[in-house]
Amino acid sequence: MMRLRVLFIVVLFISCQSQTEDLPILSYTINSKGEKETYSITYSDFINQDGKQVTTETIQNKIVVANFFFTRCPSICPPMRTEFIDVAKEFLEEESFLLVSHSIDQKNDTIEALKKYSDATEIPSYKWLFVTSTEEDTRQQAKQFMTNFRPNEDGTDFYHSSYVALLDKNQRIRGFYNILIPEDVERLKANIKMLLK
Repeated sequence: MMRLRVLFIVVLFISCQSQTEDLPILSYTINSKGEKETYSITYSDFINQDGKQVTTETIQNKIVVANFFFTRCPSICPPMRTEFIDVAKEFLEEESFLLVSHSIDQKNDTIEALKKYSDATEIPSYKWLFVTSTEEDTRQQAKQFMTNFRPNEDGTDFYHSSYVALLDKNQRIRGFYNILIPEDVERLKANIKMLLK
């Protein structure tokens, strides 16, 4: 009986470990020798909706889901926000879980605008950071997340992705998910649970 218990624990440990290892590390570059070099997401010079500085330390030891958006977005942002709220509510009690939304509209998304947008989600600001910085820093951040954005030709709107990134506790990207596709949302939730273990 004791052997069966030990065997069960070992199998459980291996299965949990292999599940986490099944999530690839996607934040990497290829060096001049053709070798893969992984990197971790870093932050500097970002401010959140409460006017507090957001640094790399802010996201250390957290499972992070991150995206890029702007508060006046009339198209994909409202349904993306709905899905983010759903994800946030599911993991609200998890101390090491965090959402980070990066504004790409420095002109209009002031701290006050981000705060108003944040309050409307009814998710505590310590669980969902709405962050802003200069356009240059935001573009560099998007590059780390392997995405980009650009203004429409008439300057009234932005093109940006509906994909979100999942970071592990070492700030490495472990997955990309189209938050507007239900199957991707379920996969995101499952992978969050894997990383939380």
